Amino acid sequence: MCARRPTRPSPRDRRLQRGALASDGWDPISYVCAGMQMTPPEEPHSLDLVAIERLVAAYRLLADPGRLRLVGALLEDRELPVRELARVASLSETAASQQLRVLREAGVVRRRRAGRQALYRLSGGDARALARNGIARATRRSTYSRRKDAQVTYIIAEPCVDVKDKSCVDVCPVDCIHEGDRILVIDPEECIDCGACEPECPVEAIYPEDVLPEKWEPFVKINYAYGQGLDTVNELVQELVEQSPPPPIPGYRET
Repeated sequence: MCARRPTRPSPRDRRLQRGALASDGWDPISYVCAGMQMTPPEEPHSLDLVAIERLVAAYRLLADPGRLRLVGALLEDRELPVRELARVASLSETAASQQLRVLREAGVVRRRRAGRQALYRLSGGDARALARNGIARATRRSTYSRRKDAQVTYIIAEPCVDVKDKSCVDVCPVDCIHEGDRILVIDPEECIDCGACEPECPVEAIYPEDVLPEKWEPFVKINYAYGQGLDTVNELVQELVEQSPPPPIPGYRET
């Protein structure tokens, strides 16, 4: 069966809520210039101050390209000297030493002396996890995208196969959702990351790419394939369905 997130309101509840707000004279869906202000988001899970500060510190450390390349070079439990790290990160040895000192003081890397040589390796923690996940996703994305600036924030996944409810199409302000033989897909050239489509899908097939369940990762490639034509999309979907037939969704997709 299709797994559902218990804390997420159903599309019907969202529409009812939206109607109640509209009856008070306020339309919760409004568009502001290119920034596009949409329906107010659901109440996020609260984080305590310590957790927020820890994440902010990790993001700040990785915001420097040189430090990010150094951390990336040390993934997979590698231990490297400054000279090798400088080469891999395209930095001078002086610049690499300075950035490694920042990372060491923050607890991101550890240093070990081997004679006259200093060897560095990663510690555990948020910065390592963020770097690993970010680099892995960027690597996968680069294999799907035909342009360096092409991005798809929202992905239409397996629950849409043979359902193709078009509620998402009706609310898309830029008409970037297109219909294939067995699935709808989002055009990466046109998507503006407004999020209007996600709450409208009755089978919860639309996800932000960074929270897409791992089991549906092949649908990233399927959405990106729209630029190659719907025939390519249809072929990829058919091949995937033959390998792993989608389960039934009561009221929408039967066996």
